[in-house]
Amino acid sequence: MLLLTGCGEIPRPFGQEPFNKPNIAFLLAPEAAGIFVESVEGPVGWVGEAMAAALSKSLVEHNVIASANARNKRSYVLKGQGYQQLHVDGPAELILDWELSDPSGKVIGEKRVSSIPPSAFWETPVAAHFKDISNQNAPGIAAWLIPQLETVTAADLPGLYVDLVEGDAGSGNAILRQALLRKLRARGVTIEGRSKPPEGTLSLEGQIDIKPINADTDIVAISWRLIDPDSREIGVIDQQNAVASGSMEDNWVAASPIIADGALQGLLPLLRAYQRQRIGEKPVTKRQ
Repeated sequence: MLLLTGCGEIPRPFGQEPFNKPNIAFLLAPEAAGIFVESVEGPVGWVGEAMAAALSKSLVEHNVIASANARNKRSYVLKGQGYQQLHVDGPAELILDWELSDPSGKVIGEKRVSSIPPSAFWETPVAAHFKDISNQNAPGIAAWLIPQLETVTAADLPGLYVDLVEGDAGSGNAILRQALLRKLRARGVTIEGRSKPPEGTLSLEGQIDIKPINADTDIVAISWRLIDPDSREIGVIDQQNAVASGSMEDNWVAASPIIADGALQGLLPLLRAYQRQRIGEKPVTKRQ
């Protein structure tokens, strides 16, 4: 329940005084092992938690690896504080001041986003309100965290099409693919964004298999196949690890950037080898 009243151009904070922070055009955190969204300060506890949870879901839909309940030692942290801005001649705004910290706790960026929630939000907020607010905030925050920078492609290297990841990992399929796409773009690899690979591009196919080996342990096996424009296999990168039984279901957000890093250790040499092959006409087939 949010009990807020007042009039005029006066900020009405949920709790503490609002931050006085500047806006910046964008902030790139290229190697973050996910963004952990803390409970938003200002409203009562459950409202702040609900806002953080809704925002993390919206950020994932905008290709930002984010979670309000999972983090690791390499995660960046997004903190928010909100307050109500009343206007004499218009509806009240919800002002959210965001602060991003790196894994060491150092503040590396600040941003303010305003939105206009339904009037009922201020007294009886419901799930639909949080979703609406997060959908208004997420595009600006996503553009701030991951600007669409022009990439530089290595000479003679065709674009790469990353296919949908297959397997029995549920939401982990999409989360892992998003993490890998972020890493590839950060390396300057041109990514083809069409529904199927156009002519002349390489394709990367991912497969996740999770199998129990006993009552307490699962084996997570991931295979990446790099395919040339003529549908020939260039190479395969295999990854696997033992985890607690059933634990991956809630840990894909935290684990996927680390998995993507491991995949790149095998994939980038294959891409460079393919580049050399095109120049020197030497065959390339390799398993990483």
